[in-house]
Amino acid sequence: PYVFDYQCGSLKYDPPRDEHPGRVSIHIANAVGPRSIFDDPAYLPTCLRRVMAQSAAEYGADSLGTHTWLNSHPRWLELFPRSWQDNMGPETREVKWHFGFWGQFISARGIFNTRLGQQLRVTGELPFYPRLSWCTFDALRAHLNGAR
Repeated sequence: PYVFDYQCGSLKYDPPRDEHPGRVSIHIANAVGPRSIFDDPAYLPTCLRRVMAQSAAEYGADSLGTHTWLNSHPRWLELFPRSWQDNMGPETREVKWHFGFWGQFISARGIFNTRLGQQLRVTGELPFYPRLSWCTFDALRAHLNGAR
């Protein structure tokens, strides 16, 4: 089986960049396959809390962001506060060769996602296009703790 080098379950973070010195960029994988990262409602919130705690301790980070196809997926968006939607960039339609686009075609079992693949074949469009977004740790913590 594939061994993930992700610091926080199915999430990992990169150090902040100069243009956003307090913001870490997260990457998403499925470290719980063959189950989905969405099967256990507590799983991704736990991963996000770990990202916040570890990156704050390591880099003094106070916000996180990502550019992914999941930013067009309703189940992912439920994890984030309103500010995540407010900060959302447009769909990236210029397709690149990385999982930010193509990860949607890998199922929880690590095989080809036939349903989404068929949708691409029929429509000629990706089912989900990547978008960039971010939020502060304070807003994310409040949201994960039940503030809506």
